[in-house]
Amino acid sequence: MPAENKQVVPPSIERSTVTKLVITGAPSLDPVTVFLEDLAPCKGKITVSCWGKSWTAYWGGMWEGLSIGQFFCELNTSYIIGYFDQGLRSRRFSGEALADKAKRTVLKERRMFCYGLEEARELFDEAEDLRCSPSIEHLHGAHSELMTKLFGDEWWYLTDDATEPNPDYAYLERIIHAVQQALSKERHQMAV
Repeated sequence: MPAENKQVVPPSIERSTVTKLVITGAPSLDPVTVFLEDLAPCKGKITVSCWGKSWTAYWGGMWEGLSIGQFFCELNTSYIIGYFDQGLRSRRFSGEALADKAKRTVLKERRMFCYGLEEARELFDEAEDLRCSPSIEHLHGAHSELMTKLFGDEWWYLTDDATEPNPDYAYLERIIHAVQQALSKERHQMAV
């Protein structure tokens, strides 16, 4: 099959000015690198890196008259985290919390005479096995029968409160606070 003779158009190249900041000395953080790029009025991009991980956000509708650094400082931390990592939540599933909840449920049901002494003891002891569960998906395969007995046929809805603070969320929160503090400090120094 003959090759078509198409003229190759070279890619276009644009230059922009990027500000790079390196933040050191933030409590419990390795050095944080920040790249700020004001692309056009009300449009900007920020990239934050710390210890081999990076997060990027682009805003095409920033508030009038603000640079990307100023805009970033005005934003709520949870809003920024939503831009950086949509799947990251402040709390995560906890086998520890689930085991504690299951034991409280057994005790409550025993007090209401739903379980006999032997059955309550057996369920209470089995609830300890939930402590090592890493996820709801694991429970479906490993402990579905116990979970159904304790919480009913649709038990996965009743485990929503079996959570603990997510350390990944707290880590990113600390990074964002450090960046906002550094940007605010730099802006204040430039104004003086």
